[in-house]
Amino acid sequence: MTTAGVEDFLGWSPSLRASLSGMSIAARWPAGSPYPGDVRSRALGRAIEFTDYRPYVAGDEMGLVDWRVYARSGRLYVKRHQEERERTLTLLVDTSASHDFGDGDAHKGLFALRLAAALAWIALSKHEPVRTYLLHDGRADLLAPSFSLNDTMALFRSLSAARDRGETRLSASIGAALARTPRGPVVLLSDLLEPEVPDALALLARHESTVLQVLAPDEWEPALGDELELEDSETGERLAVRIGPAELAAYKERLEAHLGTIAGEARRRGILHVALHTDVPVAETVLRRLTAAGVLTA
Repeated sequence: MTTAGVEDFLGWSPSLRASLSGMSIAARWPAGSPYPGDVRSRALGRAIEFTDYRPYVAGDEMGLVDWRVYARSGRLYVKRHQEERERTLTLLVDTSASHDFGDGDAHKGLFALRLAAALAWIALSKHEPVRTYLLHDGRADLLAPSFSLNDTMALFRSLSAARDRGETRLSASIGAALARTPRGPVVLLSDLLEPEVPDALALLARHESTVLQVLAPDEWEPALGDELELEDSETGERLAVRIGPAELAAYKERLEAHLGTIAGEARRRGILHVALHTDVPVAETVLRRLTAAGVLTA
């Protein structure tokens, strides 16, 4: 794919690219990598940010002694600093057939892939490596890892070439991906329209996870008179109905209950969950919605 083709896939303006570069993935857990980086860790060493003091013990570097404290107290204390470490962003993008829904820029699969591209750019702008998996059929297909902004063109080409296909089998796909995932934030982009969601959330709870649930406009509110296929999340039974006022009200009630169950389970497990409308442009979603939700920081 040409550079122009990638730009068409992204749909970014020059101003959006600059705005993304000024953002960061919010750090809810301390970084655990052994390599230096920009995120605070639990490790205490000689980084810039002061943490507290501890009593001097034989063998400590005299350069770490705070002589002003010694002048006041007559006791030797050593400054402790919180080290900053590298972290890796892991993106889990649902590319199952259920994402092949919606029109134009509101197409669910396209929206999820564009959103993944924006999150990758944000992380790489802060020198944070990115690992991206495409989830379908119980598999997790790893794209070429990205380590700098120089790698984004290859990543964006791979994302733009992704096709929504197959079953989800979300928990199996997530389990396959997380078995190879380094410590760091994990972001799942999925419609979560399958019965394996609780098992998937249980796996994600072991990591610093965020779930971005993407739903197309007709999934938020089907048009009156349209044909709609409803699926029971427990039995898998499907029922085709024509949407009238009563059916629309029942559908909205079921959707609200479904979203509430996912949000409650995510909250219980310490996972950040955000439900998104794909008819809201990716730029507005990233700059406003995800910032307000605490997924990103400006």
